[in-house]
Amino acid sequence: MWVALKKYFSEFKVLKQTPREFWTLNLVINFFEMLAYFSFITVLTLFLTDNVGFNDQWAGNVVGLFTLLITITIFFAGFIIDSIGVKRALIISMALLIPCRLLIGLTGPIENNYLEKNLDVTAARSMIEAEHLDRSAFTMDNTRLAKAQADLIIATGKNMADEKELSIDELAGNAQKLREGLLAIAKESPTIRQTYGSDLEEKLKDQNEFKKMVVTLVGEVPELGRKYFVDFSKFDDDPVALKAAVIGVVKSYPDLRAKFSIQDLLKIFVVIILFFTAFGEALMVPAIYAALRRYTSKRTSGTAFNFQYLTMNIGAVLSFVMFDWLRGQFGNEAGNEAIFWAGTIFAIICIVASVTLRANIQVQDDGQIADVPEKKGEAREMPWTIAKSVISESAFWRFMLFIVLLIGVRLTFTHQFLVMPKYYTRVLGDAAPVGLLNTINPTIITIGLILFIPIIMRFTVFRLIVVGTVISSLSVFILAIPGNYFTSLGWTIEDGYWFIILAQVVVFAFGELIWSPRLSEYTVTIAPRGREGTYMSMATLPMFIAKPLNGWLSGLLLTEYCPDGVMNDIVSGARSWYNGPEMMWIIFGVIAISSPILIVLLRKVIRSEEQEEEDVPPAEQPEILEA
Repeated sequence: MWVALKKYFSEFKVLKQTPREFWTLNLVINFFEMLAYFSFITVLTLFLTDNVGFNDQWAGNVVGLFTLLITITIFFAGFIIDSIGVKRALIISMALLIPCRLLIGLTGPIENNYLEKNLDVTAARSMIEAEHLDRSAFTMDNTRLAKAQADLIIATGKNMADEKELSIDELAGNAQKLREGLLAIAKESPTIRQTYGSDLEEKLKDQNEFKKMVVTLVGEVPELGRKYFVDFSKFDDDPVALKAAVIGVVKSYPDLRAKFSIQDLLKIFVVIILFFTAFGEALMVPAIYAALRRYTSKRTSGTAFNFQYLTMNIGAVLSFVMFDWLRGQFGNEAGNEAIFWAGTIFAIICIVASVTLRANIQVQDDGQIADVPEKKGEAREMPWTIAKSVISESAFWRFMLFIVLLIGVRLTFTHQFLVMPKYYTRVLGDAAPVGLLNTINPTIITIGLILFIPIIMRFTVFRLIVVGTVISSLSVFILAIPGNYFTSLGWTIEDGYWFIILAQVVVFAFGELIWSPRLSEYTVTIAPRGREGTYMSMATLPMFIAKPLNGWLSGLLLTEYCPDGVMNDIVSGARSWYNGPEMMWIIFGVIAISSPILIVLLRKVIRSEEQEEEDVPPAEQPEILEA
């Protein structure tokens, strides 16, 4: 390992030939933007549900709309970047992202301030008490619901498993034991027997009925009723505490929250702000890659892209650590908002760094740093002129076919922020370390870049892309293994899901390591000088086309196969393999594997005249290898 490590970093010596802009771009702009972007995109669906009140389907639709706007913008972004230059593009991008991230983070405080000043406490209290929502508010929080069940089991002495007394935390993290214990208690309750009769287990496959049963049983244990029910009468002499208690219940119920707060207006506000955020993000990605090409030569570009991918993944790892820390420190809702504020600070750092870049330098193919005078007035190419020039080239359309075929496998990348946060919290529990789980991928990428890049570089780009996309696609099918298959090993269902999740993340990371870095390098090296922004924006299209598609699809499939409370459905038998989370992953997996299959079938069309040259081993192509 030491030899591989030494060899890997020794390759970075060639980067001494790069200008200071290369280091500013990677160590400041790329690094801090990745810190902001990965945490932002991971928290977005959770924020839209927890903070803004969208359901799964609408949260997916909004993210889909957001990423569709990025897709539309990014199609034209390359032409704009090549026209105005990377420095201006970076500054414009950050100038948009700073206020957008700040304003999104302020939506929670705005709503809280509105409720504090405008809530009709008497009307809200009356409605809550009339519908007994004060008794069931705790069931709207999955963590408190699990704790209440665990408390019930312990209070009634039903917490024995294999002659071992389970703690409240052990019970709360074991959906199977919770349900078994609750059913045992329910069968001894006259009220429950009278309400549900002999069809108790079958009727309690319904989530709403199950929650009603928990509320009833909690009410039968006075000390638990005092712990989990909200008693407004305790605050009759304290208007401030009463208002806080009423607000707490109001915010537990989406319909009630929408009625008494300005949440519906905030939904519109967030969607509008995301529109401007989309433009900022669309400029950022191709601008970074175009700048990277501008600041490197043929000899240094390969190593430069390894270095850029390395710093990007280090930024990703730290972003996920920050994600868990902020949510753990401030709670889920406030932590979500804090992530946007942190992104605002990082964008300020990036815009300051962007201002220091020299706009008119370019590293030539021989490694010399040349001044390229800025084109002004009629001398400057307009975006539409660049577009007309690029789309007239047949090589560009072969490249575009290749890029479009990657859309299926690109869905697997978008799962990390559209599907995984909710999937993790629903099969592992609300306390699932989403950030920690997401650090595994970039950590493997970072280590893999050091250990395996020298081996990977021996193969052609086409082979690497086919093999890598196959591995990434097949990883999705691992998630189609039911978690309860592992109970025969003495594991809990949650343990089974932990295993398949970790296995998928590791396998997917190895697939990404093989092909993703090479695709970026391949794109900018085949792009003509002055057209790097255009080609890089087109290369990112599969990701950004996949995002709106997955936004709509993920909302649909989460609602159908992995809704909130799905673990109770799985344990109760209300969901089996064909209508549970596993079927969702079968659908995603089939879509993903279509990419490498289509690429192989159409390889002659994609590669055309370059096919023979590409088949020559890299060792016999020193110039191409250096590129």
